[in-house]
Amino acid sequence: MKTSVIISSCDLYSDCWAPMIHSFRLYWPDCPFPIYFISNFSELDEPGITFIKVGEHKGFGSNMKKALELIGSDNVILFLEDFFLDKKIETEMIFNHIQHCKDENIDFLKIDSRDIIYRDDLRIGDSFYCSNPLDIKYSLNASIAIWKKEALLLLSVEGFSAWDFERKGLSYIRENQIQIKSETILSTSFNSKTIKKISAPGAVCKGMWTNEGVAFLTKYNYIELISKREIEGKFIRFLISLYRPNSLSWIPIGLLLRLLQKFKINL
Repeated sequence: MKTSVIISSCDLYSDCWAPMIHSFRLYWPDCPFPIYFISNFSELDEPGITFIKVGEHKGFGSNMKKALELIGSDNVILFLEDFFLDKKIETEMIFNHIQHCKDENIDFLKIDSRDIIYRDDLRIGDSFYCSNPLDIKYSLNASIAIWKKEALLLLSVEGFSAWDFERKGLSYIRENQIQIKSETILSTSFNSKTIKKISAPGAVCKGMWTNEGVAFLTKYNYIELISKREIEGKFIRFLISLYRPNSLSWIPIGLLLRLLQKFKINL
């Protein structure tokens, strides 16, 4: 099965491109798959990276749909542009996951070590794979994953942002009776069987650099990029770190975060 890496982006996030590519050079130098970067009109001249310029930015779903239609692959490994890598990727591990997807006809395999959804109670036999029914918030998300291209195409809804993909995608699947077979990794195997990025949200959260993003930019001499965005407040990052899917305790925290965002308060 032919596999490609696809990094979803748009020109509004072009400040993330060079450090993202740098992280690939550092942590996956032997990546055997074609690497495609989605943009609107811009590109970087980077050996081994193909920019797919999709034109006017109409959202994650529209951009992804156009790009996937141009990629001749059976599977894609999905990243977002601010998912700066933080640990060497073992290519053999990725090949094993791809083979598993082929053998078990998996549409969507989550392989992000920062995933917040644990499915350990749905472990498949004594393997490190767990069933991932798409039934709760963030069981479908835009984190690092191996996708059957045709399945991702079905969910690349015109006008959907990445946020819409995660928040409205489950309803879209139910309303359109789409069948997606999904699995994830046993949490105790996250360290050895997944891809690690710098933080759960990545280098950017709600349009601001995360503290981890700033640390990466500083460490690898991209300091000039820091001024391109506001830096996320440490209090806001602490609140977000308390998030647990479907937890009642999240309701007041979520309301507080929305108020801070509405009034543009960054603590």
